[in-house]
Formats: sequence, C-alpha cells, structure tokens
Amino acid sequence: MSATESGTGVLRLGSPAIRTAHRTVTDRLRQAIVTGELPAGTRLIQADLAQSLEVSVTPVREALRDLASEGLVDFDAFRGAVVHPATVEELDEVYELRQILVPIAIRASVEQISDADIERAAQLAAAMKAEKDPAEWVHLNRQFHCLLDEAANRPRLQEILARLADLSSLYVGVAVSGQKTRRQRADRDHAAIVAAYKSRDADKVIEISMRHLEDTLGAARRHLAERG
Repeated sequence: MSATESGTGVLRLGSPAIRTAHRTVTDRLRQAIVTGELPAGTRLIQADLAQSLEVSVTPVREALRDLASEGLVDFDAFRGAVVHPATVEELDEVYELRQILVPIAIRASVEQISDADIERAAQLAAAMKAEKDPAEWVHLNRQFHCLLDEAANRPRLQEILARLADLSSLYVGVAVSGQKTRRQRADRDHAAIVAAYKSRDADKVIEISMRHLEDTLGAARRHLAERG
C-alpha cells in the first residue's frame, strides 16, 4: 500500500499538486540565485530548503535537477548541490560563443520565422517591460531569445544556443540586478529586435542583438569586478 493509499496525505510524484509545488519551488530558488539572495557556492541542503519553503523534499529535489540543467546549480561529490559560481572567465567564454553563433541563427530565423512567432516575441517583450520581479524578467528574457533561436529550425545550433542561454541567465541576472536603466535599455532593444523581425531585416536584427549582448557583457563584468 502506498503512503497516499494509507491515508498519510503524502502525494505521488505525478500528481498535479506535486507538479505545482515543483514549479513553485523551481521559480523561488531560481529567483534567489539570480538575485544573489543565495550567493555563489551556497550549499543547497534539500531538507532545509523543504522546511523553509514548507514543502516536501520531492519538489525540492526535482527543482535542483532542473536548475542544474540550466547551469544555476552544481552537484559536488562532497558538498552536494551548490549554487553555481559566476566568474568573469565563464562570462567571457559564454558571450564569445553567443556572439559567434547568434548571427548564424538570426539569418536563418529571419527567413523562416512565422508571424505568430513574431507576435509571441512581441508579447514576451511587452511582458518584460511590465515585469517588476528581476528573476521573472530574466526568465522571460530567456524565453524571448530562445523563441527567436528556435525559429531558425537548426536543431543542433538551437541545442547549443539553449545551453548557452541557460548559462547566460545567471549573468543576465547579475547585469540587471538593481539596475533599472540597464533593464530599460534591454527592453528597448527587445522592442527594436521585434520590429526588425517584422521587417525581415536580418542585418538590423544582428546589429541590435550584438549591441544587446555587448551591453549585458559589460554590465555583468562591472558587477563581478565590484563584487570582487
């Protein structure tokens, strides 16, 4: 007899309530990592997190796995789950690769993107502009850029860019944390990118996107330097 069947109230992993808890815990932990509430190197002890978030250990365990796939959490053989450290070296490498690959994806996506996908990108850009929570803004930002990358219909390129976007989330969070003007510039860039896609102007999309990446890279570098 399972725990649920015996009347203890323990939920199965596949139940809607567990899935909701999983999403909630994932979002809360992502917010804490991206905003620095949980600093780099912090040990993420499942039982302690479950107690503080008032959930069972199961959604915490699943959330940590999801965040590990996004590059925000590392699993150490001795310390268990820890918050992934943001470093200038990783930042530079990730953005160097994005600056090489993004123009390739843009040229392919401008040719193939549907009007529906452009409209969805416009909706995400508007949602970011209205969003107050910096962690949710970072999450929407990732969706925005991944949507446009997916329109290229280049599966292997998309897979690489998605992984880079996951790693970038931590640095995007660093770049916009407490930086209202940085977010405002990014929001203007997103609107301009959507307009260039509507015009099917690949050169314009690339121009704006490269400036956008450089702006984020510079802001993240400055923040990491100040943090020491």
